[in-house]
Amino acid sequence: MTAYSLDASGLQTIVALVAAHGATDLATRVWPFTYAACCMIPPSLVTPVFVLGSLVHFEEDIGLEWSLALHAVAGIVWWRGGAQRGLELMLAYLSALHTPAHYQRCWRRGRRVALLAAGTTTALLAWLLLHHDAILSVDHRIQQVVIAHVLTEWYVVNG
Repeated sequence: MTAYSLDASGLQTIVALVAAHGATDLATRVWPFTYAACCMIPPSLVTPVFVLGSLVHFEEDIGLEWSLALHAVAGIVWWRGGAQRGLELMLAYLSALHTPAHYQRCWRRGRRVALLAAGTTTALLAWLLLHHDAILSVDHRIQQVVIAHVLTEWYVVNG
């Protein structure tokens, strides 16, 4: 089920950078379990869990108060300017702040294999996105992948 659609025309490289940061999960022992568990989230709960996971995940970057503020602003932009503008705002945050901060945390934690996986995935996704349709569906499967990434990273920090 498509929850949202994003016209990524001209944004393919940014989308590749943002999407590929989750490939760092492949360098953990828990990723198969978290990804399998997230496939079992009932459809009616996927989007609410996705939004909650996003709030929690960005807390590591900017704190809970700023994460709440960012999501509130994104909600207002979404409401007033449409899904495209809301998604573009979140892409801007993800590419300018979250993904670089994520890679910096990986470097500090000595997760070099994770960084290699993400770098390789970024190059592959950029190539694929530049050669395919620029309309991206943020469906339940994509949201479940994001939730799994959030859980995997939570384990890296707290496990």
